[in-house]
Amino acid sequence: MKKFRKDGSRGDRGRHHGRSDSYRDEPHTSHSCRGSRTREEVVTPPLPEQTASGSPMATSVDFKTYVDQACRAAEEFVNIYYETMDKRRRALTRLYLDKATLIWNGNVVTGLEALTNFFEMLPSSEFQVNMLDCQPVHEQATQSQTTVLVVTSGTVKFDGNKQHYFNQSFLLTAQSTPNNTVWKIASDCFRFQDWATS
Repeated sequence: MKKFRKDGSRGDRGRHHGRSDSYRDEPHTSHSCRGSRTREEVVTPPLPEQTASGSPMATSVDFKTYVDQACRAAEEFVNIYYETMDKRRRALTRLYLDKATLIWNGNVVTGLEALTNFFEMLPSSEFQVNMLDCQPVHEQATQSQTTVLVVTSGTVKFDGNKQHYFNQSFLLTAQSTPNNTVWKIASDCFRFQDWATS
């Protein structure tokens, strides 16, 4: 896991990506995208060609490329998601699938209309992400749908409330076209991580 310091430099701690800053900068990408795109889309180059077995996880070379692609998508996603949550909340549901599910501190919200209503009820926020971890989910667990697990943690302050530690996990699924891959949230689980002090 890589942890990003306040100055934006990275300290290596393994193979996974991390990010720590307030996500105020423009999301960066390592590729160019053709056609129109909103800032509320996570777009990456096409996924690696599938091998004869039909799985990008079939060989170690394919799997490394697959993991690298997943990590790039996850890092771009985290930049876009929290910037949108803090600054353009009304556009946040563009990152979700139509039938996506959110579990927010144990409360279940399903579908875009319910998600829109839920996010509109939340006070304005200021998220600080300190850690990011990601990994592809094996296709046997997702009925061959290309899926990435993204886990974040950090702090959040909602207007009128004290600052909380939080942990959030996302399942992102790839919506592929010949020219690129658009990643959407299928499942989102958010929880405050505050511990009682004695």
